[in-house]
Amino acid sequence: MRKIFLSLLLIGYFSAAYAQGFAYDDKTDVGNGLYKVKSGDYYGIIDKNDNVIVSIEYQDILFHEGKALLTKDGFIHGIVDSLGATKMFNAEYKVHPKYRYIYDGYIIVGEDKWGYIDENGNPLRIKAKGFFSLGKKSPTQFDDVAPFVENFAAVYTHKDGWRHIDKEGTEHYKLRDKKVKVFFRSSVYKGECIIVTNDGIKQYQESDDGTFAVVKRILSPSSSFIEKNQDGSFTKLIFKEGILTLDSLMRVTKYENGTDSIIFIQQPKKHIVKKVIAPIDTISLENDLQVGIVSQNLQANSKGQAHAEIKVKNIGNVKYENVHIFIECSNASREWQGNIEANSELSLSFTMPARFSTAVVRRNIVVRTVYNKEQIEKNFTVAIKRYTPVRSR
Repeated sequence: MRKIFLSLLLIGYFSAAYAQGFAYDDKTDVGNGLYKVKSGDYYGIIDKNDNVIVSIEYQDILFHEGKALLTKDGFIHGIVDSLGATKMFNAEYKVHPKYRYIYDGYIIVGEDKWGYIDENGNPLRIKAKGFFSLGKKSPTQFDDVAPFVENFAAVYTHKDGWRHIDKEGTEHYKLRDKKVKVFFRSSVYKGECIIVTNDGIKQYQESDDGTFAVVKRILSPSSSFIEKNQDGSFTKLIFKEGILTLDSLMRVTKYENGTDSIIFIQQPKKHIVKKVIAPIDTISLENDLQVGIVSQNLQANSKGQAHAEIKVKNIGNVKYENVHIFIECSNASREWQGNIEANSELSLSFTMPARFSTAVVRRNIVVRTVYNKEQIEKNFTVAIKRYTPVRSR
């Protein structure tokens, strides 16, 4: 009997759990009807109907420019895009712990040595003189690297220092003087980069034929490195001559010394949203009542009259009681008195004399609205066409 009771209890529990659904620890909208979910230490992607799109077994799925890596224990198992399409790998490469995105079509991989693979898992072949490619099984050969930005990446080896390469593995931004020792190269921004050598801290752009780097600006004719500091998402290279501030892509955003500061990449300004306190709804004739005319082009009739239509809208939330409206034009006038409900519209017709010999005359219609001691006045100039009788043939 006890076993039967326990069985019924378990069936009831699981039935209730099934009916309620198994909740996730976290659920984040990533767009296109997809959601990143977390269950324990694992992440995946589901759609709006709770269908699993990406199996919930990966490390945190971090999207960048519409794509994210699927990793387990640091090894890359595949790529998923913002529409949920996946491309799976053989999980033979580890992603760089600092650069966990796809940058300009390439992923930084390795552990003690670093290199690049493309979105199909193919290693980048290096053609730059002095570097060598270890083949498909081991694309890593650099002691330090930066992400690809604008088709170029800065790479470093203890033997040759820093260089720039493109996606073909060809060297760029080469210095003409081969004797100088390169201490640092930044990532490229708008075709320019900062290169620090024993000859100074300088801003460069590439020559038209793409063979050499040419100096655009000398920030300092010397360089004496002191230390490297991390400041949030920014890195500061501190020299005796000045400080270079780098962003997460290793682009130089700013150079500053004791007397000057040069901004290379303007950071987006933070917009402070002020809390708007809704005003108390008070009676204001000027703000609540809108006075207009339906048409300013009128036609005289056979009786020598023209008719205008005046519209008065109450756009406020307050009812106006005992309002006086006066309409005047030439020798004609009209007075209206009454209430105007909140969020309502009042239509008033107005007739004026229109006998004249010219083809068109212009008249000025004055509308005065009076409520308590408050008054607003509107003027409308109308063009009245002369009446022309239709003659029978």
